[in-house]
Amino acid sequence: MQIDFWSTESMGQFWSYVQMLLEGVSPGILMTVAVAAVGLLLGIIIRAWTKASKENEDDDIEFRHY
Repeated sequence: MQIDFWSTESMGQFWSYVQMLLEGVSPGILMTVAVAAVGLLLGIIIRAWTKASKENEDDDIEFRHY
């Protein structure tokens, strides 16, 4: 008995398995990546917002009346 993996029939079956795997798993992977990206983006925005507000508080303001 000889096993021939590189035949047209076996490669077609292999790619059908790959297609089923990608169709089943990719929505979960995409949602996970999207949630992680939104979390990172929110962290960057919050850090920038707090840093900007701290810079405004630390500025020395000098009032001069003429």
